[in-house]
Amino acid sequence: MRRRDMFAALAGVGVMAAGLPTGLAIAGQVGKGCYRIGQGGVRCTTGFVTTPDLPTQPCRSQAWAACLAYLIQGFGADVTVGDLLVRAGGQGCEPHDPETEISRLHAMSGHWKDREGRGFLLGLAPLGSLHETHPATDDFPRLLDRLTRQPLLCGSAGHTTVITEITTRSPQPGNPWREGVMVRDPYPPSGGLRPLTQDELARPSWVLGVTMRPMLAG
Repeated sequence: MRRRDMFAALAGVGVMAAGLPTGLAIAGQVGKGCYRIGQGGVRCTTGFVTTPDLPTQPCRSQAWAACLAYLIQGFGADVTVGDLLVRAGGQGCEPHDPETEISRLHAMSGHWKDREGRGFLLGLAPLGSLHETHPATDDFPRLLDRLTRQPLLCGSAGHTTVITEITTRSPQPGNPWREGVMVRDPYPPSGGLRPLTQDELARPSWVLGVTMRPMLAG
């Protein structure tokens, strides 16, 4: 399965107008599925049932670059982990500092040209945190809505991972409680598709959505 085939459900991404590859046909099911549980409750799964493998990285400090490159490539752009590390100022195996990952990700926002010379504008949108089981803000429904269109970046593991699915339980309509979260993890030994642990989910952290817009030559 090619990463560039991931995001057929993305609405209004606009990247195709920049000459990036067309034919983004999702390989697998995406969206939201629900079923009723006892006493009128509803359990739902939101996100991507199947996603391409995320290559593992030898350095935990490079997980952020691996995850961001994975999503950028899903939009069809030819950008590598190395390209992101060079833009960040180095390619070595640095000591891991989870406090710097979100700032490194935000520093990647802005104008880019991929390896085929196609320009695009990269943005990252904060979507709250997953540490509350019963979120009281509007951030969580917004996060779930975004996950119906694209996987998301997440810092709950102590390094960046890619959220592919979230399971929620709603004892009342319109009030979802967070249950399970599935991620693609680029760092071994936990690398691969796995659920975030309860300890990881309890850690206040961040979730980001990625946007890409074409920069037309002129």
